[in-house]
Amino acid sequence: MECFLTQMPTIPLFALPSGLEITACSQQEGSLCVSLLSTQPASHCPLCSSAAMRIHSRYQRKLADLPSSGQPVRFLLTVRKFFCDVPTCPRKIFTERLVPFVAPWARVTARLFQVVQIIGLAAGGRLGVRVTDRMGIQTCRTTILRRIMALPTEPVGQVSQIGIDDFSFRRGRKFGTIVVDLQTRHMLDVLPDRTADTSAAWMTAHPEIELVSRDRGGDYAAATRKALPGATQTADRFHVLKNLSEALEGVLARHLAAHRKRQTEPARASSVLASQTQEPPKLLSKNVALSQAKRE
Repeated sequence: MECFLTQMPTIPLFALPSGLEITACSQQEGSLCVSLLSTQPASHCPLCSSAAMRIHSRYQRKLADLPSSGQPVRFLLTVRKFFCDVPTCPRKIFTERLVPFVAPWARVTARLFQVVQIIGLAAGGRLGVRVTDRMGIQTCRTTILRRIMALPTEPVGQVSQIGIDDFSFRRGRKFGTIVVDLQTRHMLDVLPDRTADTSAAWMTAHPEIELVSRDRGGDYAAATRKALPGATQTADRFHVLKNLSEALEGVLARHLAAHRKRQTEPARASSVLASQTQEPPKLLSKNVALSQAKRE
């Protein structure tokens, strides 16, 4: 069997955007280190958006990228600083931007950021670390949770029924407020504290609210009266059951006290009658009384 060499197109090892070139590749401490060089002819100022071509200096950024065959990849990216020649622009020197490949001041590429974010949404923090370890991505559960928290929050639309309650960022020290849509069971917002003014300010922005389910505290009640005077206030399910249990305990305690009183009255009367019908105790002799006192 004969083998023939054919001309094959050159396929880049890494999917890089235009304007980046690979200058070197080496293996260091179990990671694949790839040196990259930015070759863009010009860069736009982040403030005035004008094109700049005069180079001020160069420096190197270290970035983590998606693993290659289970091996961690590190990019050593050489970027440039440019002069902004617009006289009215307050930014005189700026660093070239390589968005969307990598965000400014980021230490990971955008695609690695998104992959960790997707894993965190699917598996959470602790289980997500197990998945990333198998894939060769070096991260921790705290980083995965930060990636999830970096997702933009959805805007709050029209809501008619809300549930509001407090929770603790740090137990016994710092508290916040959570607002939930009672119809969709989705969280609407998290407020930085549990004061009445903060809750009233949030409710004022949503005058369409008709029902507010809250706890028995006075802060949320005052906030609702201030921001939504026409809304109906009701206790949430937990506090409804708590009110019911406390009322039931009070009723049972009163009935139990009356029942015990009815039971103890005949017994007390019979003991008094028995003590009256008994003969008076015999007087002990002097010697017997003395020995009894010593024994006691």
